[in-house]
Amino acid sequence: MRIFPAILMLIASQAPAAAKETDPPPIDAGMSASRLLAVAREMREAQGCAVAAPTYRVVAAMGEGQDAAQHELGECLLLVDGASPTETALFRQEAMFWLTRAAFAGNARAQRALAIHYGAKSNPDGSPAEALKWALVYGKNSSADLYGYKALPETFVPGLKKDVSAEALAAAESFAASFTPVHLAKFAPPPREKKGVRPKGPPPGAPPGGERPR
Repeated sequence: MRIFPAILMLIASQAPAAAKETDPPPIDAGMSASRLLAVAREMREAQGCAVAAPTYRVVAAMGEGQDAAQHELGECLLLVDGASPTETALFRQEAMFWLTRAAFAGNARAQRALAIHYGAKSNPDGSPAEALKWALVYGKNSSADLYGYKALPETFVPGLKKDVSAEALAAAESFAASFTPVHLAKFAPPPREKKGVRPKGPPPGAPPGGERPR
């Protein structure tokens, strides 16, 4: 059977392009969290935060033990611009959610990032009281020294203490003194089904999604 050149061109145009050496490996449903995080980092380096964010979200949502992904996702979403001002605002809100989750989980980099973010004079959403809370927590975090993270500027904490009220200062010091990590619940995959056993569905004739509300 003769295939016309136009059809050949159409087939060629729809064929998957060969992967470049710099392209991250394809994502597989069975990938471990650590491998997915590595893929997200490769995507971020090669293609930017907007492309990497969906993969970061998968790892971050796995909960306890994934505070590095939560921090990196938060940092990424502070940089991504959406297709509209509304989408950009949603990215910023999500960024603060993940940074705060990572900081409460004990991630030193997230704690430092929150202190800098809230303490920035140029930030319209800045809060010296919040900045001081996280700066004091970061100062007590032994993992910051262990991993060689940057110390906050010497004048940062003293400056914040001057900017807050006595009540806010006492609250920040109490927060840091009693700080205990709070983790997002860890994802637990459902048990594997036995071979040949299918999950029970709705009875025959039932509407999709279960019984209709009355």
